[in-house]
Amino acid sequence: MPRIFASFLLIPLFGFSQFDDVSTIAGDLVLLSDQYVSPAAEAAVYQSSGGWYTSAKKKDLWDLEVSLQGNLLFIPNRSSDFLIDESQLNNIRIQGSETSALTPTALGGDQTVVLEGSIDGDVFEFDSPEGLNQSYLRHAQIQASLGLWKGTSVIGRISPKIRIKNTYYELLGFGLQHNLSQWIRSLNDSSFSFAGLVTYSNFTVSDTFTAVTLPVGVLKSVNVDGESFAFSLLASNEIGDFTISGAIGLATSDFEYAIGGQGDLVLTTLNQALNTLDASRSNFKADLGVDYRIDRFSVNTMLTFGSYSNLILGVNYNF
Repeated sequence: MPRIFASFLLIPLFGFSQFDDVSTIAGDLVLLSDQYVSPAAEAAVYQSSGGWYTSAKKKDLWDLEVSLQGNLLFIPNRSSDFLIDESQLNNIRIQGSETSALTPTALGGDQTVVLEGSIDGDVFEFDSPEGLNQSYLRHAQIQASLGLWKGTSVIGRISPKIRIKNTYYELLGFGLQHNLSQWIRSLNDSSFSFAGLVTYSNFTVSDTFTAVTLPVGVLKSVNVDGESFAFSLLASNEIGDFTISGAIGLATSDFEYAIGGQGDLVLTTLNQALNTLDASRSNFKADLGVDYRIDRFSVNTMLTFGSYSNLILGVNYNF
């Protein structure tokens, strides 16, 4: 209510036509912002959902495994750009005679498209934001898994805030793994193990782009706060010092978007409209992993794939 009341107070100052122009521009920017940042938000789900285990075998009580992991996310070409179509826009248009053009997503290249719009007859122009211009993203994270009672383990992981060009990424996650094969007599003493895994991840992706200067403000960043729950069934088999594992799962995610910059009117209008984008999404995924033990150490690699492919390389120590 305070925001709505403030908007009505601002109408006489800016004029109805200017207020309508700001509203239509906000609607256009919401559409463009969603297309620009959604691939990065979905990619973050796959970054956060892999590498949670090295084996489905149950840990003994208070057994502790500490891991240092490198995370490599591959960016497919289909996620590198999106189509700007003037027929979907109300105020913003492509400069020149073209009515549609490809422009980078947050995961795309550095080619830009010159866009323009008008507020109360005042024409302005700006470049569409650039992408990361990389074929993959990499970061490091620390993870620990502690054995509890009845074949259950609790897992925690953290990825400190890192910078990838103009993009920042950070993650905090928790998980529970429960061994299922212990309840099946024929599997209890075999080399095969089955388990269920539930994980929760809270992550932030923030991107600073070339400032978009409007007559009523400046836009220069977009922030995505996300949380994801993943549910997986996993199996592993021990062959000598090797453990081969695989899993299938479903990740459900919620995202919240926010635009940063200057200008209370345009930021308030734009971020209120962005609330309409806050929605749940579901992604199926699969994991394939190999772990090699060397006394108390082990080295593992795991490939998580679905809409995106993510590779984990970890060094683990078992206390």
